[in-house]
Amino acid sequence: MNLILASTSPRRIELLRKFHIDFDVIPSNITEPEPLQDEDPISFAKKVSFLKASEVSSRIKRGIILGVDTIVEIDNIVLGKPKDRESAEYMLKLLSGKIHRVISGFTIIRYSTKVVKDAVITTVKFRRLTEEEIQTYLDKETYLDNAGAYAIQEEGSKLIEYIKGCYYNVMGLPIWRIMEAIKFLKVEEDR
Repeated sequence: MNLILASTSPRRIELLRKFHIDFDVIPSNITEPEPLQDEDPISFAKKVSFLKASEVSSRIKRGIILGVDTIVEIDNIVLGKPKDRESAEYMLKLLSGKIHRVISGFTIIRYSTKVVKDAVITTVKFRRLTEEEIQTYLDKETYLDNAGAYAIQEEGSKLIEYIKGCYYNVMGLPIWRIMEAIKFLKVEEDR
């Protein structure tokens, strides 16, 4: 397939390997932007995924480039990766006892010309967290490099009451929707 992941995300790499998908990693060199005031969260995630994929595509001009951006959105507030423990604590307190959306925008570029942009949304409800639970979670530092300050596949699973939608999306890679989009590109190309 000659898939190129425009990311060094350990979770994305882990998922692609788990499903025995051959790929190379060529990370994008973009500086991820902050969302504009009142920018639609879905549009923002798709925009950032496009920036990642197109930057790599402009350098290598071959294969199937996959750019992905995952954000957490609550009450139209976009939560990216926390900058430090204090911002992670703010995020966890904001999410405590509430429903939020995990949005993964993805862009697939094939041969620098064919482009698919889409987004997958999963609804997640956090349990109501005590101060002690939040501090214990933060002490483990599993919030690092995770949108919304948690990782569902790690200690963060203890924070969650339920999810509706794609579990892998919450990990940062809606694998099945992406594979369907790649198949679609190939079918279109074969016509």
